[in-house]
Amino acid sequence: MLRRSAAVTQAAAAPRKDEQLVHALAVGTRQGALFTDDIRCPVHVEDLATALWEIARSGAAGVFHLAGSDALSRFELGEFIARRDGLDPARLPSACRSVTRLPGGLDVRLDSRTTQQQLTTRLRGAREFLSRADQS
Repeated sequence: MLRRSAAVTQAAAAPRKDEQLVHALAVGTRQGALFTDDIRCPVHVEDLATALWEIARSGAAGVFHLAGSDALSRFELGEFIARRDGLDPARLPSACRSVTRLPGGLDVRLDSRTTQQQLTTRLRGAREFLSRADQS
């Protein structure tokens, strides 16, 4: 089995490095910026883990794209994280990655529709799992 996953996000109670960066940028304890042209399809860590377990138990073989349904820039993702965590998204600095020399693709969207049709686990989009109402 080969799995390809997108940016992984989890609940605010156990923030990942990306979420810690958003917090630090929003409160001004770190310099930097979130890119407006760096596009990913974030997936929640619990959805990813459950989907991987489901695929492993099924014995299926092949390539499985595991990503959320929402294509967001790193900046947009930061805004969602800030709002969820009660921070002011207007305080987040932004920049364009395309003017830097950082390697890697700018627009990396994984289409998980084929994989999703084979799963009972629903791969939620970031707009859903980062809403204040959904804290799982």
